[in-house]
Amino acid sequence: MKVFLLIVWVCFSQIGHAKDKSLINFAPLPTHNSKTNIKQFLSMTNYLEDKLDIDINYIYKNSYTDILQGFNNQTIDIAYLGPLPLVTLINKYADAEPIVVFKNKKSNSYQYRCVLAKFKKDTFDKNQVLKVALTQPLSTCGYFMTSKLLQDKFDIDLSQQKYHYAMSHSNALLAVLKGEFLLAGAKESIAKQYEVLGMEIIARSELIPGFSLVVNKKTLSKHQIDAIRHALISISQEDIDSWEEESISGMKAISAKDYESLNIGVDIPQQGNIK
Repeated sequence: MKVFLLIVWVCFSQIGHAKDKSLINFAPLPTHNSKTNIKQFLSMTNYLEDKLDIDINYIYKNSYTDILQGFNNQTIDIAYLGPLPLVTLINKYADAEPIVVFKNKKSNSYQYRCVLAKFKKDTFDKNQVLKVALTQPLSTCGYFMTSKLLQDKFDIDLSQQKYHYAMSHSNALLAVLKGEFLLAGAKESIAKQYEVLGMEIIARSELIPGFSLVVNKKTLSKHQIDAIRHALISISQEDIDSWEEESISGMKAISAKDYESLNIGVDIPQQGNIK
């Protein structure tokens, strides 16, 4: 009898770490303060709680790195991530899986662009060292896309310039407005909000796959993941339009293959080089 019980225990222990549970830990994008982050997704998480009879616990992280670590130590079940953090996570953690991509309400698209912006009255000499304000190291529109835009559009090597991580798109743009930096790398939709203050977009990237909801297959069962995906992609547009949040206007199924074209191909410094 003891041998039988031991065999049963071993079999169950080998099924994997994924398990059914009613409490799901959700980490939204770390681009705003915790209150704003929660407010952006309340309608969506309330819908999932009612539809699937689950409880969703918000976990606020200050950086993308913290979210990636949360997947690794299995304290995060779902996260909302941009393309670069997603690709970075998938490369380091095989059990991360994007399930839906979000449509941007302002652009009505499941894709977006990164841009370079400066103050209209400022000019720059490409032969002089530039001061560039960036978002976060793992932000798609941070070092990664800013370096590509500078190289492709102006033949400028970002690694040879002075750069600083302002930790958000808005902070980077404001640093330029304050005269602290000459250029900022940011998401196009955010940069456009500052045009009225004199910001000017001088370069745009190609379209990039949008932000997605990423699940942790180590902590969620296949049944849970399938249920969450189906609940989100089957919701009516009328219901989504009734949500107060401006950040969500549509969702569709997506997989890691949709991000394969986003080749990182560059070493991203984790700190700026301005002391």
